Amino acid sequence: MISDSLKLKTISPFSSPLNIVLGIDHLSKSHHLFLQRLAQSNERFTNIHQDKPKKDYQDIEVDTRDIRLLMWASSEFPELRIHVFPNAVAIAEIDITVEGHLTAKAVGDMCSDKTEVMLADAYPQFFKDLRQACSFEKNDILTFDDSNTQIDIKWTARALTLEKSQLSQAGIDTFLKNWLKDTQRPEDAADIIAGLKTYSLTWLNYVLIDRCQQNEDPRISTMVLAQYYYCAQENCNSMLKDAIDNAYNGSDMSITEKKLAQSRVATRLHQIDFHEHLKYLNRFKRKLIHDILSSWDFEQMTANGQRMIEVCSSRLEEVDNKRRERSTVMTDLLLVTLSFFAVFELSLYLTEFSREVMSRPALDYHDDGRSFFLEFFANVDVDVMFTFGFGLTFALVVIYVLIKGK
Repeated sequence: MISDSLKLKTISPFSSPLNIVLGIDHLSKSHHLFLQRLAQSNERFTNIHQDKPKKDYQDIEVDTRDIRLLMWASSEFPELRIHVFPNAVAIAEIDITVEGHLTAKAVGDMCSDKTEVMLADAYPQFFKDLRQACSFEKNDILTFDDSNTQIDIKWTARALTLEKSQLSQAGIDTFLKNWLKDTQRPEDAADIIAGLKTYSLTWLNYVLIDRCQQNEDPRISTMVLAQYYYCAQENCNSMLKDAIDNAYNGSDMSITEKKLAQSRVATRLHQIDFHEHLKYLNRFKRKLIHDILSSWDFEQMTANGQRMIEVCSSRLEEVDNKRRERSTVMTDLLLVTLSFFAVFELSLYLTEFSREVMSRPALDYHDDGRSFFLEFFANVDVDVMFTFGFGLTFALVVIYVLIKGK
């Protein structure tokens, strides 16, 4: 517990009603120009793409590309910034000041509560602005989900920002240990007090020493980017789980195929965008995002998504094979039916033709003598021919079943 006021920043991913259609090249020039025009359509949108360098890797200290669609900020909520990403993900970044003698747990709970209240108040205006953004010009790039009227906060991470001078305050060491005790590296508290580290970014509770005041703090922007990639992958996995549930419990496989196709493409394109975007980060941010995502087992998460694709695909293949088997059975039955009528018709035709020739000798006047076969069939009783037709058809069916079984 410390007596001094504390400054924190919360980072909260939530579902965004704005999305971008699958397959759009986020790094293309046309997409970049579209985002510039989009940002200029509303005063609450910040044009984060206006300073794009003419050449990639021209300045190794800054990122060459930005994967965000836009950034939303309002004068009514000066502490709030919302980063809007593809894959229907938005991340709120809120500055919060906490006063009073509070424990580490109380500070974390207070930050989460304040974040929820502020986002609940700001979301209606944010929703309205994004809806207008989809109609600012005719486009086939943006999509909007009108059903997403209520904010859905995934989680809230809290970054404690301190100056070096504050590390000498009484009780700060105990506070930091309690603040980081449930993270993946609780030993970071001792390293920060000893001056060996300037940040701890592992799991939900973070610490930043001497936050950059002029531009975006690269540690915060990297964490925002890492949370976007993690949240988007989690959304893809949720879509795949829904497809699997429909594959095993649903009755309409066409819906399952549609869901699987959409979620499979979204998952693979998300992975492509992730690895492609890493090329354009500066060295510090690239290493940091690798460290963060590694601590979150991001690779195992993406691998699990691939396993879910395989499970759903194998289920669809199984259903398709059964469907093909049923189709084959129906085809076989149809062929058997047709063969029955063909054999039956052949027996009737032989009887009819042979008797007609026997009764009208002029039909075979070119022959040297009367046909033995026609005479034979002409003398066969009709019921016998019927029986012969049935028996021959049955024999063909038995032969087919024996060959099919082998």
